Amino acid sequence: MSKSSGHKTPLANGSTTIHRYGSTVETLVNGGPVEHHSPIETDTITPIAAQTTEEMERSLLEKRSTLRMCEKIGYGLGHVYNDLCAGVWFSYTLLFMQGALGMPAAEAGAMVMLGQVGDAIATPIVGLLTDRYGTKRQWHIFGTFIVFLTFPMIFSLCPWCTVAPHWWEIVYFVAVILAFQFGWPIVQVTHLAMIPEISRTQKDRSDLTAIRYSLSIVSNVVVYIVTWAVLRNRTSTDNQIGPGDAYRFRDISLILTLVGVSMSVLFNFSLTFTGYEHRRSTALQHNIIRSPTAPHTDEDPERERLLGPPSQHPGGSSNGPDAVVLRKPKKNFFKSPLLYQNALLYVFSRLFMTTSLVYMPLWLDERAYQPDTTPTESNASVEHLATVPLVSFLASFVASLVLKYTNRFISNSLVYFIGSIVSISVCLWIALTATSASFSTFALFVIASLFGAGSSITMVSSLCITADMIGKHADQSGIIYSAVTFADKLVTGVVVVIIESVKCHDRTDCPEYYRSVLSYGCGLAAILGCLTLTTLLCTTARTRARTR
Repeated sequence: MSKSSGHKTPLANGSTTIHRYGSTVETLVNGGPVEHHSPIETDTITPIAAQTTEEMERSLLEKRSTLRMCEKIGYGLGHVYNDLCAGVWFSYTLLFMQGALGMPAAEAGAMVMLGQVGDAIATPIVGLLTDRYGTKRQWHIFGTFIVFLTFPMIFSLCPWCTVAPHWWEIVYFVAVILAFQFGWPIVQVTHLAMIPEISRTQKDRSDLTAIRYSLSIVSNVVVYIVTWAVLRNRTSTDNQIGPGDAYRFRDISLILTLVGVSMSVLFNFSLTFTGYEHRRSTALQHNIIRSPTAPHTDEDPERERLLGPPSQHPGGSSNGPDAVVLRKPKKNFFKSPLLYQNALLYVFSRLFMTTSLVYMPLWLDERAYQPDTTPTESNASVEHLATVPLVSFLASFVASLVLKYTNRFISNSLVYFIGSIVSISVCLWIALTATSASFSTFALFVIASLFGAGSSITMVSSLCITADMIGKHADQSGIIYSAVTFADKLVTGVVVVIIESVKCHDRTDCPEYYRSVLSYGCGLAAILGCLTLTTLLCTTARTRARTR
């Protein structure tokens, strides 16, 4: 038998492996034999080694950040104006319309409900439009302009209402509120949709989401400070808001508009320094199939900053990305259960946060009307109406900052589970405390801190899980975030209406009603969030098993 005889197997690299009945394997490379004294083919190890190297490189990238802290803070400023407007809208719209304008309670409530319904309807429309036309940055500027025009008009005196019929006032506020609720979701959806465009790694996504939520907490505190500073100068001896205070609400809206627009301007400057256009175009390359035969030299500066030039990290190539030949079809997220599970996860975290914020002051006020409450305790309860929610906001802010550093060690799913445990624990504390027992000021502060921390942890981690699901599909981030937030706006509004509709007409018939809402209502939302997380993890595991 000649030396070249035997069974020949061509390899992908152009070489040929010769299998003999002996222990020696020869590989012909460029016509020359190379002997390997091993019965194992060398090319069978190459795919495993390449896969391991690729996984190690991906893991290294995901744990490191490609954004500077100033760029992350600059991104967070893009939603400050929206947060300021939302703080006033939920806290003071009813008070302004009923007290300052003298609008009937039914009409004022209908105006607020109209705004929420308009927001929910506009959200998916906005998501669809922002993905198909223009860039997220352009839509963000457009939405900010609409909010800038309409928000101060809501808290101003209606023009010609003193001489026009009553229906003119209704038409005016309906038009202004609907326009405002169209501009608000444009800013919200586009700002969230920028996370997959700007971020390159999981740490980027987690940091941007955490900072966004932290600045949202700061915005709510600013609303309370500005409102307190404006209303504290009232010279009237009347403790209730009246028509003479209408201009004060106008001043509050103008001050917050000045602050919000300034933050939006800084946000756009930050996008310029971050290199938004380059990052966006790079993120959209996921939908492009490239030819391996026509390379060019467009390198990724963030990748090089993390791992060095292509020649210094495994799997790199000095030839750069491949030439474009066609586009990949878009992934249909609406056929995946992961989208709906992520939406429910966000809904339950948002429901817990909203319910605790709305009903904690009502629970504190309810405690002041207990028959065994002394005058001293009653006065303390009035002070708690201001201090306890503030402690909750501060705890939310601290928790969101801590989350920036936990994503290096634990997954977002585990973070959400921890937040749910904290939320369930505080609800059990309130539920298991005897009805006759009273909470000390320190206990109330601890309860508020747990509510704030649980809300912050679950909210931030749910948004991070959604961002991880989007991943490289940045071109569809707008419609995905709009679908997630659409469910939240509808479900939260329906739950609040149900809670108020089943309330006793006489306070004495259910003196512990809001305590039950805070313990059982919020606790149920946290438990449902845990169950949704379990189903999401199971679906994710099955999806990964199928793709292997």
